[in-house]
Amino acid sequence: MSKIKVVVVFYGLSFLYLSLLSAQTPANVKPLSAKSDENWKIRWDRSDDFNGTAVDWKKWHRDPENFGAWIWNNDKNASVSDGVLSLTLRRVEPTESEKKVATPYRSAMLKSYAKGNYGYYEARIKAAPLFPGVSPAFWLYSSIDDSILKPGAVRYSEVDVVELTQRGDQNAGNVKISDHNLHTILSNGKPGVPGRDWRRPHDKRYFEAQAIEYVASFDPRDDFHTYGCRVGKDEIIWYVDGVEIGRKKNEHWHRKMNVALSLGLRAPYAVFRQNRLVTNPDLKVAEAAFPTAMEVDYVRVWELVP
Repeated sequence: MSKIKVVVVFYGLSFLYLSLLSAQTPANVKPLSAKSDENWKIRWDRSDDFNGTAVDWKKWHRDPENFGAWIWNNDKNASVSDGVLSLTLRRVEPTESEKKVATPYRSAMLKSYAKGNYGYYEARIKAAPLFPGVSPAFWLYSSIDDSILKPGAVRYSEVDVVELTQRGDQNAGNVKISDHNLHTILSNGKPGVPGRDWRRPHDKRYFEAQAIEYVASFDPRDDFHTYGCRVGKDEIIWYVDGVEIGRKKNEHWHRKMNVALSLGLRAPYAVFRQNRLVTNPDLKVAEAAFPTAMEVDYVRVWELVP
């Protein structure tokens, strides 16, 4: 065989191999809870089976924005091995250059570059062993547009497919509670930050329309389970292991959103103040509590096609 033919065969096989890695297969052709007559197409720009040897930073933001009680450091805390993504939360002593940073906590979040709204979102996750103190999460969120001035118009959309182990104490059954919530910011007519009307799910005024608390039959730290959400124009439906656990009317969740997988800090290590989570300044931390890590087998996004 000539050198030219060898090169052609090599590149042909390479292309076939790469195509198979990103192709629809019987395992990923549709969501776990899809109906037999539905035609779903997977969106690989927001999906990942984590079959490589490292995180695909062309698909996921390497340095996502920080929220306050901890700092994302994906280079040190996001890794892929044996087909599984690990996101680790650590407590570290700050370096000289970091001493102005108030928090000693470092974690990891994968945030997709690509955005979307309607579709089916699914991930297979094993929760971090530490409880209470951290929340493995799979969620969707948009940017905040403070230039929107029309009263009641949506500035921000967030759909929490699942947030695990958020309760801050060891009361019986708390570790089995998962949250499947909606957050939004509406405009109150003022420009900028003063114009934000936050609608949070655990505000009594919005709980019925935006919050679902599910008590599982299992401890999410013991094994992988599948968490899904179908975002439609009229309704949002949540699933655990392919079984529906709740639904809400879609009133405000139409903005284009990024896909996110993250391991965030929670009580007793973090407290909610001034509309955000901040490090608990009054807590003495047991060093043995950290590091702790969540694991993700896959995350997949599908869109319904005719």
